[in-house]
Amino acid sequence: MRLIILSAHERKMTKVLFNRDDDLVFTAAADNMVCVWDSETGERLGTYEGHTGAIFDCDVDYRTRFLLTGSGDSSVKLWEVSTGKTLQTFKTPVRISSVQWACGDKLFLATSPQFLQTQACVHIYKNPQSQQFEQDQDEKNEPIKSINIRNDADVSNFSVAKGVWSPLNNQIFALCSDNSLRILDVEKGKQIKKLTFVNNLQDKMKLDAEVGTELTDFEYNKDMCTAVICSRAKYAKMFDVHRWDKPLVEYKCDRALNTVAIHPKLDMVAMGGGKTAQQAALDKRNGKYEALFSHKIFGEEIGKIQTDCFSPLNSMAWNSTGNQLVLGYEQGEAYLFQMDVDFERQFNKRSKQFTSIQKDDSDSDEDF
Repeated sequence: MRLIILSAHERKMTKVLFNRDDDLVFTAAADNMVCVWDSETGERLGTYEGHTGAIFDCDVDYRTRFLLTGSGDSSVKLWEVSTGKTLQTFKTPVRISSVQWACGDKLFLATSPQFLQTQACVHIYKNPQSQQFEQDQDEKNEPIKSINIRNDADVSNFSVAKGVWSPLNNQIFALCSDNSLRILDVEKGKQIKKLTFVNNLQDKMKLDAEVGTELTDFEYNKDMCTAVICSRAKYAKMFDVHRWDKPLVEYKCDRALNTVAIHPKLDMVAMGGGKTAQQAALDKRNGKYEALFSHKIFGEEIGKIQTDCFSPLNSMAWNSTGNQLVLGYEQGEAYLFQMDVDFERQFNKRSKQFTSIQKDDSDSDEDF
């Protein structure tokens, strides 16, 4: 594999993503800025500066015209990608933990954690650049709907790590820090279902100090009918997003997970995380910061990417063809890998161990 290191941020990396055309890589970090890079050469093309707090998430629209950023300065900013100009600033009561465009780019969401008397919330906004909406000047910065999420278990530091639109934009899936997934009805503006991600988690936490309760990432399969969710409980699970009754596949790991990315063509799931910086300082053993590859159907680990990184893996993303993978680390660097030409062949070779059937000596040819 060919490696390009994208190094410009001074604090931890929080999000990495490709645009739809795969020619740009966006990296967000806690140093208050987003950088954009050429995915072929690794050249930094520009920065988006204007926030006064850490940027926790970003998302680019379908045509790479507009960029959303959510920050610790209690605001969402809308940027013009080509110029770096700030088009709109949306102020919120508390910090923003995630942002995402809806399908069609006419709406977007922003999630925020619980803080003092303010409940955790998912805010829904109209895209002020969309020609479909004509808004008064006073209405442009206000959400069209805010859906509060109750802290049912009364846990401390309750938050929504990520909000994700359903394929038809009629629901929002909220990943919470109390080991739960909340399903919100957009039209009704309320929660309609709560799913516990890992049962008996408190017992597991007593035995393993690295286990946490936070759900951390959500990634759709290409068909948008199933998705993989990962958590700090050392689990990732695939669900049918229309049923949510039980997981289709479980991926057990030896590390707490921060991020997951599904290969667009192969039956492969990449995931990563590792010990927190505090845990790694107290324990000199391996921090487990490698990117892991698991078989999407059988749930077994089939490989990993070893790097010299010394901090948790916070975000990762494949490009649309699956020949590039970008990893964003807490040390402020992104590793951009160009896969070898025989990457698919090597994967298929390793996958045969799950599908090959060994013929028993007692079987005869007449049995087939």
